[in-house]
Amino acid sequence: MLYGMRKQLFWDGNKRTSTIVANKIMIQNGKGIIKVPDNKLEQFNELLSDYYTTNNMDTIKQFIYENCIDGITM
Repeated sequence: MLYGMRKQLFWDGNKRTSTIVANKIMIQNGKGIIKVPDNKLEQFNELLSDYYTTNNMDTIKQFIYENCIDGITM
């Protein structure tokens, strides 16, 4: 998902399209969905911007794992 967002694979809608594809894979494997809560959206965008500039996805991956996976009990 993050790779697709950063590489701008599509003309428009890279974040939406990458999230849809990631959620298809998540659902297919019984792992819930990725959904950024409204109250975490600003932080997500800041971390995503940092990833765009550094190409280091460690921090945003951890953020997604801790805050954005919904539909399963961890």
